[in-house]
Amino acid sequence: MNSRQLMAAAMRREPTDRIPTMPQICHDVAVRLYGDGRGGDWIEGMRRCVEEPEYIYEVVIRLAREIGCDGLRLFVKPAPMRVRREQDALIVFDPESGERSGRIDLHGGGEFVPDRPAPAIETLAEARERLETMVAQFTDEKMALLAAARARVADLFVASAPGGITMNTYTALRGREQAMMDFYERPDFVHAVMDLQAEAIIRRAEKLLATGIDALYIGDPAASASLISPRHFERFCLPAYRKFCAHFRHRILIYIHICGNSRPILEMMADTGAHVVEPLDPLGGVEVADARRRIGHRVALMGGVNTLTLANGSPEEVRQEAIRKCREGGPHGYILAAGDMVPPQTPLANLRALVEVATLGLWRAA
Repeated sequence: MNSRQLMAAAMRREPTDRIPTMPQICHDVAVRLYGDGRGGDWIEGMRRCVEEPEYIYEVVIRLAREIGCDGLRLFVKPAPMRVRREQDALIVFDPESGERSGRIDLHGGGEFVPDRPAPAIETLAEARERLETMVAQFTDEKMALLAAARARVADLFVASAPGGITMNTYTALRGREQAMMDFYERPDFVHAVMDLQAEAIIRRAEKLLATGIDALYIGDPAASASLISPRHFERFCLPAYRKFCAHFRHRILIYIHICGNSRPILEMMADTGAHVVEPLDPLGGVEVADARRRIGHRVALMGGVNTLTLANGSPEEVRQEAIRKCREGGPHGYILAAGDMVPPQTPLANLRALVEVATLGLWRAA
């Protein structure tokens, strides 16, 4: 099996010769190592990613090849933005008016943070309009760029994300505080908007299928686990995930990412219909062994290595922790990965130590 086949088999919980690895690398990790590729520092690297989004694919693929992992994530790139560096900040300007419109979050993944967020929606009609804009953002040009990047790593497993199905998008539409209040004040409205969100993200995912990717990455950050109750997750989020997974499950592999304290909802994550549950975040109190016992007979598992160990530990500490996770999750139906997104300051030696545990089978020999 090549890496692509190995990852697919593990996600289907089929026997494999070894445990595969997909560390969960974002482009901010790569630009910390490679800068802008022209001699500039990592902030210049982030600037190039904003001005020339294709560079994101270049550095992520370069890092994946350098560490020798089996899978990587290639996301749909945003449109280029006009930015100016001010000391250690990147300020975004409107290309027509020339006025400042926001900044780039250099320490949180490189996302655009607008100075004036869009107003909160109040009606279903407004929700439909905003979601239609989201669907339209997945242009044919962006799909072609993703397909070309995917073709560069034909032997590796590639996942991509259609967007947030539940809390990520809902809080963007309503604002975080109001979104939480809506669970009590407007539950029917929440249900209706979540259903519209699922339909919109299904349409975006349909466009992704034409790019040749191997898996759809869905999910939300800790808001779905740590900031709302299991009862609210079951009532408002689970139906949307089920709708999405029912649409795609027999056409492509799906893995669901909910970081933070997902222990109370592990069974519900398996109930979504996804093939894989991740990232099994130890900082949220999630243990690979516990997840294996509770849902490992139903879904594959991915993740579990503490991100603080990756960022601050020694290569040997990373190696020993990765060995423990492989023993807890393996030998089949487990993919070695970080317990959340790999921190941008993670040393290259630590990434290599993580990957080698899987590719060299060190967890068996130790």
